[in-house]
Amino acid sequence: MSPSEKYTTLAAWALAVCRALEEMGIDPNPLLAIVDIDRKQLSEHPDGRVEIVKMTRFWKLLEKTTGDQAFGLKVAKFVQPMHFRALGLLMLTTENMENAILKLGQYSALVSNSTRVRLEHKSDLIGFAIEPIPNVEISKHAIDSFFATLKIHGQRECGSTPFIEKVELMRPTPTSTEPWLTFFEAPVQFGASQNCVWLRREVLRRSSIMGDEKLAAYNESVVQDYVENLNVKGWSERVHLILLNQLDKNEPSLASVAKVLEVGERTLRRHLKEENNNFRQLLQSARMEMANHYLVTSDLAMTDIALRLSFTDASNFSRAFQRWQGISPSEYRKQHTK
Repeated sequence: MSPSEKYTTLAAWALAVCRALEEMGIDPNPLLAIVDIDRKQLSEHPDGRVEIVKMTRFWKLLEKTTGDQAFGLKVAKFVQPMHFRALGLLMLTTENMENAILKLGQYSALVSNSTRVRLEHKSDLIGFAIEPIPNVEISKHAIDSFFATLKIHGQRECGSTPFIEKVELMRPTPTSTEPWLTFFEAPVQFGASQNCVWLRREVLRRSSIMGDEKLAAYNESVVQDYVENLNVKGWSERVHLILLNQLDKNEPSLASVAKVLEVGERTLRRHLKEENNNFRQLLQSARMEMANHYLVTSDLAMTDIALRLSFTDASNFSRAFQRWQGISPSEYRKQHTK
């Protein structure tokens, strides 16, 4: 399976983009044709999926066509909870907005499996962070539109009470920051180390949604089935993705991965062997992928990259990288960042 087939987003996002363009008086169909997205298929199957490679190309073309750096904020106006299918219904039947945000984070793969969502919990705040996956390009407009959708949906439930504390965006500072400051009604940091919107827990908890426990349970079962089918992967691929997630935090082990997959270590070894693979090979592959990602997309020092990949120091990392790629990390960075 190629990366373009593996990473997808809901077709409803592309439809929302089309509506935003039409409101500006721009025909989206010629642009869709350029990136090979079928408008008719989108309309007939709004719960279908669009390859993230095509969607990212579409966003790039939109900024060039509209000249609007804040275009993603405008798209949120046309995104409804129902566009998230059963996940939207689940959010509407939880007890309050705090629970709705938690469910959205838990089942974010339904919306798009091309990023990782991380929830940060503080005594008074919840941070909803969207982390890029190595070697999977995500448009800054996609991040903007998702956070803007959170703002609009949250405002419906929380009323006029401000519930956003601040917004952090990895995107470079735009020519004018006013559209973001006006939209989010909160401080916005550009060039940040993460994409994260910080939400005030007290306000989220005070909001009252439908709160239908039985209906929420049913909707959640539908969401679980959808996400499970979406994420059907071989054991090797599942282990690889878990390793990518764990590498930034600590030294991954067979035991830690088996725990996430809820299987015994011997069982996991057997499954990998049946796929002509083993844990050591997958760990090396994950380290190499993450190393390539950091060298090309960041200015982190070699020591920092080494520690993130669970090497003891930069020398060990450099020797390992030389074995993998046949050149030093610094030379690889030089060749790929011209």
